[in-house]
Order: sequence, then C-alpha cells, then structure tokens
Amino acid sequence: MKRVVLSMVAVALAAQVSSTALEAQSKLSFGAGGGLTLPLGDFNDVAKLGWHGLAVIGYAPSASPVGFRGDFMYAQNSIDGADGKTKLAGGLVNVTYAFQSKGSIKPYLIGGLGLFNAKVDITGFGSDSETKLAAGGGLGLKFRAGSDASIFAESRFINVFTSDNSTNFIPLTVGIQFGTR
Repeated sequence: MKRVVLSMVAVALAAQVSSTALEAQSKLSFGAGGGLTLPLGDFNDVAKLGWHGLAVIGYAPSASPVGFRGDFMYAQNSIDGADGKTKLAGGLVNVTYAFQSKGSIKPYLIGGLGLFNAKVDITGFGSDSETKLAAGGGLGLKFRAGSDASIFAESRFINVFTSDNSTNFIPLTVGIQFGTR
C-alpha cells in the first residue's frame, strides 16, 4: 500500500513539474530575421548600404506587456571608395514593451545594451577590429501568423561606442518568431 501511495505521489509531482515546464516553455520565443543595414554619421562616410542577419530568443510573462529579448546580429557593409568590408558581430539584451491592440497586429518598443565587435578589412591594407559596448532602441510591429508564430518588422538605432567615432547604424529587419503570444 505504501508503494502505491508513494507511486501516486511521485506521478502527481512529475505531472506538476511537466505542466510547469510546458507553461514556462510557452513563454519562450525563438526567431530569425534579416534585412538592410543603413550606416549613419561617420560610419556612413566610410560604408555603403549593407545587410544583416539576426537570431532572437525572447521571454514574455503572460500577464505583462513587458518582455525580454536577446539578439545576436551579424552585419556587413562594403567600404565606399575601396575594396573592403566592415563587419559588425554582437548582441544586445533588450527590454520590450508590447502595446495592447485589437486584432492581429501588435506594435512594440525595444531597447537594450550589449557588445559588438566592429571590424574593418581593406584589401591590401589589412584589418582592424575592436569589441565595444553598444546600445540601441526602436520600434516594431508583430503580425500573428498562425497559433504559435508571428512575423515581425522593426527598425532600431544602434550605437557601437568605438574608439575614434561611434559606429551608428539602423538595421531594418523582417523576421519570424515562434512561441509568441
């Protein structure tokens, strides 16, 4: 009898842990995107319009408009007037705020801090790189795409605090995110 009771308690605990784990997973989201990278300021004097790829992982408590998102980005721009490229690789830890809206379109704000490695590689002259603090913020729209997915479109201003001049750019991103609410 003790074994039966202990077995039932064990099964009940396992079921509770499983349902809690599934509930926690439903708040996690994963996604990927890409788009254009517009250089600004001094960076615009050196670089042409480029491209970027983005991987995201997010967490949003179900009862709150505030969420958290980690971004991992790689961007590349050709150098204006020379044979070479600039490469930006890094990530940001962001806070998001989703505005309440009726329908399947949700506007949101995003802002965060992180680190980026900025590298300049010019053919015949070599390369130089440095890893520095970065900050960014912007806005986006999420479009419901099924029961567990969303298409997102966003624009942010990102500043990498490089030594001589800050490296400023705007990534215009379109992507898909799974596990969203």
